[in-house]
Order: sequence, then C-alpha cells, then structure tokens
Amino acid sequence: MAETFYGWFIWGLILAAPVWWLVWRFRVVYWIPRMRSLMRHRAVQLPAQVEPLVILGKRQQGNKG
Repeated sequence: MAETFYGWFIWGLILAAPVWWLVWRFRVVYWIPRMRSLMRHRAVQLPAQVEPLVILGKRQQGNKG
C-alpha cells in the first residue's frame, strides 16, 4: 500500500513540475482574470429614447441630406 502511494506521489511531482513551469512562464495567473472579464461581456441596455440614435456604438446625426 505504501509503495503505491509513493509511486503516485513521485509521478505527481514529475507531472506537476512542468505544469508549474508553464503556468509561471506564460503568467497564467495574470491572464485568467482578464480573460474571464472578456468572456463575461454584457450587453448594454439603452433607454427607449436613445435606441434609434445608436447603431453599432456610433451616434447618428439624424436624416441630413
């Protein structure tokens, strides 16, 4: 029973070291919150008076010309 535990423990260390290096190298802890905030992008709810004036985030100046 103890040999099985030590075997799994050693394999865990062997696998954890490269994973830890990759996380450290690519600064995964830095990027996770930023990626999560981009994924949680919410649609903006505009008042009924403003909806006809805005198309794709650009304000329209009415019907000129």
